[in-house]
Formats: sequence, structure tokens, C-alpha cells
Amino acid sequence: MKNKDTVLKSLIGVLSILIVLGIGFLISRNFGTSDSLQEEEPPTEQPVPEEPVTPPPSLPIFYNEAFEMPVIGAAGYTSVEERLYSEPDDTSSVKASLASGTPFEIREERGAWWRIRTDENEGWIKHKAAFINLPDVVPSIVYYHTNSRESLFQSSYTDIPGVTGEAISNMIDHNERLDQTEYIFPILYQTAYKVSRAQQLAMLNGETLVVYETYRSQENSELVRESLVELIEENEEVEEGVTEAPWSIGWFIHSSISNHNRGAAIDLSLAQVNEVSEKIVGDYVVREVTDYIIYDMHTPFHELSVDSALFVEPISSMDRDGWRELDFHPDVVDASKRMVNYMVEAGFTPLASEWWHFNDLDALEALGPDAGVGDFDITRSINSRPSWEEVEEFLE
Repeated sequence: MKNKDTVLKSLIGVLSILIVLGIGFLISRNFGTSDSLQEEEPPTEQPVPEEPVTPPPSLPIFYNEAFEMPVIGAAGYTSVEERLYSEPDDTSSVKASLASGTPFEIREERGAWWRIRTDENEGWIKHKAAFINLPDVVPSIVYYHTNSRESLFQSSYTDIPGVTGEAISNMIDHNERLDQTEYIFPILYQTAYKVSRAQQLAMLNGETLVVYETYRSQENSELVRESLVELIEENEEVEEGVTEAPWSIGWFIHSSISNHNRGAAIDLSLAQVNEVSEKIVGDYVVREVTDYIIYDMHTPFHELSVDSALFVEPISSMDRDGWRELDFHPDVVDASKRMVNYMVEAGFTPLASEWWHFNDLDALEALGPDAGVGDFDITRSINSRPSWEEVEEFLE
């Protein structure tokens, strides 16, 4: 009996040892040993994530640059004879010579150059002396080219024969870009930036510019001047109205090339905005002033007499700051003074004799003798609706 107990105890001991060894084997198989933990396999190489692709914005979108709409697709005009180059480099081959007043569409901008499309050609010009059509880039402004409907020019509230009430221009065309019949308002490209800035300032104050004239042909200027001179010779009241000291007739109708002929002047008024709506133009949404009231100024627009003076005395139109020391004409209204503030803040200089007229002296100085002389009429525009993809490509 004793031997059986001894054998049984031996078997139990051996079995216990085997069980312990088996458990150890299973542990090392499933979890590894401390040595195996130290010998980790190298991590699997992960793919490098691609740069996120920015999807195009939901259309339409606002154009958040200096203008309300892109320059690409806008109408432009040569103000002087321009060489059309094959590349944006004046050492490249010349494809054509463009006469002053040639209409074109802007297709690309690169520094001081525009790639343009005319009726017959495509190439590059320098835009320093070029015009851009204001409604194509600042559509929120209220535009009314009275000289293309019925001229408002008067003198001492007297009609000027052959001018007052006549369509002395024809600056109206179907605007493909805006999809409507629209007035044409050419102005120097660098000056257009300032007009846009003035409109921004006015809109922030619940007001809008009302633009009546930018570029004027020399032929139209001569028509108004010659007709006014004839009226002065036969009407003493009109003569007194343009010659009363300290003024002279030259302050009301220029005797030579005017800044309008050069595209560096603008005639405008101001209006209270009652309603603004949104309009889709190509891939963009723009603001459109749909209800407004034009303020009454101290004289009617284009009233050529001393009554329309902005200041109490004349000062050179090329004097950038001297006018700041002058007093306003006693009849000048607050709306007119606010308009002066908008225009001056944007970089314009007021004309002492006409409350509606402002000059871009920076543009005139930059062009110097290379400025245009207004020896052409403008009656049509070449433009297209702005595409987001084209503009993004241009901005890159």
C-alpha cells in the first residue's frame, strides 16, 4: 500500500511539471518573451497623403479684388497708337499696329502688359495708356451718358444751340458681358482703380456714384466750345456767366486738349441708395443699385457758368493740394462735399470751376507727352462674361 502511494505521488509530481511546462510554452507562443518584445519588426511604410485639392467655390461668387468684376473679359480701347506684340516683351516680334481708339477684349494681364483680342488679331500691348470700360469692372455704379441721349450742357441756364438736348455722341452698345444694352465709359486703366475705390467708399455710406462722362472725343469738345462761343457773342448774360471775375471762359470749356480727351477725367454726381440687388454675371455675382435718388446739387449738371464753381476762386487744375486752402462756394450742398471726400480719398483732384469734374493727376503725370489727344470716337465694345476658371488661371 505504501509503495502504491509513493508511485501515485511521483506520477502527480511529473504531471504537475508537464502542466507547468505546457502553460509556459503557450504563453511564450502567444505573447512572446521579453527578448521577442525588444526585437520589433520595422513599421510598415505608410503612403504619403496627397495635398488636399481645393474644389472650386460654389458659383456664383463675389470677386474680392480692387474691382467688382475681373479684368479678364472686359472691354478695352487704345488711346494712342499701340504696337501689338507676339509676347509680353517689347523685343518680341510686332504682329500689328493698332490705331488709337481700337476696341479690344482683355484676355490676360501680366505685369505692365495685357494680352488682348481685337476683331482681327490677338497679342500683347502695354496697358499704361490703355482705356478700360468702367461698367465691365464696376457695375454697381449708376451710369448715364447724357451726351449719347440728350446733352445737358447749358450756360447761365440757357440752351446751347446744336448741343443742348442733342445726342452728340453714340457711346451705347449691346454689352455681351452684362447681357444688356449699356453705355460705354472708357477711362484710363490706372484711373479706373480710383473710381472703383471711390464707389466703395460711397457704398459704405449708403450712396453711389452717378457717372455721366469719362472719355470725350476732341471733336465733341470742339463742338461744345464753338457752340458756346457763338452763344456768348450774341447773349450778354451768358457772356457774363463765364467771365465774371475771377473766372474766365477757359474754366468752363477748355480751349485745347482736355483731360477728358486723355481719359484722365470724370464727370459725376451722387445719389442716395434705396435698394441694392444681386445680379449674376458669368460665374460671378455683383451688386446692382436698383433704386436710388440723385441729390440736388447747387446747380444742374453741366451748367457752364460761375454758378457751378466748387470753390470761391480758381486754382490751377494741376495743383494737387492748394485747393484744400480754399473755401467752398457758399451754395455747395453737403452731398457735394461728401462726393469730394470720396473722390479725394480715392486719389482724385477736384476742379475749382465745376462741382462735378475730377482729374487723375497721377495718371497725367505718368503719361506726360504720351497721353492721348482724343482723336477718335468710341461706339462699340468687345467683351465676354467672366469665367472663374479663366480668372483663377490668370491669378496663378
